[in-house]
Amino acid sequence: YETERTGNKWSEPKELPEPINSKHHETSACYSYTGKTIYFVSDRPGGIGGKDIYKSDLQADGKWGDAENLGNVINTSFDEDAIFLQADGKTLYFSSKGHATMGGYDIFKSVHEKGKWSTPTNLGYPINSADNDVCFVLAADGKSGYYTSEKIDGLGKKDIYQVTFNQP
Repeated sequence: YETERTGNKWSEPKELPEPINSKHHETSACYSYTGKTIYFVSDRPGGIGGKDIYKSDLQADGKWGDAENLGNVINTSFDEDAIFLQADGKTLYFSSKGHATMGGYDIFKSVHEKGKWSTPTNLGYPINSADNDVCFVLAADGKSGYYTSEKIDGLGKKDIYQVTFNQP
C-alpha cells in the first residue's frame, strides 16, 4: 500500500498493483528518490530462495514494468528483507539471513555502480548482533541511522536504536 501526505493530511492507502503486489507475500518496499523505480521484497516463485529483493521501473504509460530479481549478489537461498535505498539512488541497505551474518537477520549495504551491485557489506557490531537486526534507515545527513533489533539487553521484543557514525 501507499499513501501520500499533503500538508498535515494523509490520503487513503491504496494497494500497489501487479507486478509489485502478487498473491504471495510482499513484506517491504521503497522508492528511488525519483519515484520511478520501486524496490520490494517478495517470496514469489522463481526467486533465488526465501524472500528476495526485486525492482520494477515505472513505464512511460504510468504502469509498473515487470518485477526484476536483483540477482544472487544481493539475494541468497535464505531470506532478505527490510530494504532502504539511500537518497543517492545507488546505496541499498537491507537485512539478510543468508550473507555472512552474526546470527539471524543482519543489516547489509550494497552499492550499484557500473550496472552491478557490489558484494554486500555487513554493517558489523554494534549495529548487528547475534539477534535479528532489521529495518535500517539512514538519516538524510548520512551521519546517523535508525533500526530495530531483538537484542537481548533491549527493553522489549523489538526495540528501535539510533546509531551515529564517526565522520573522518
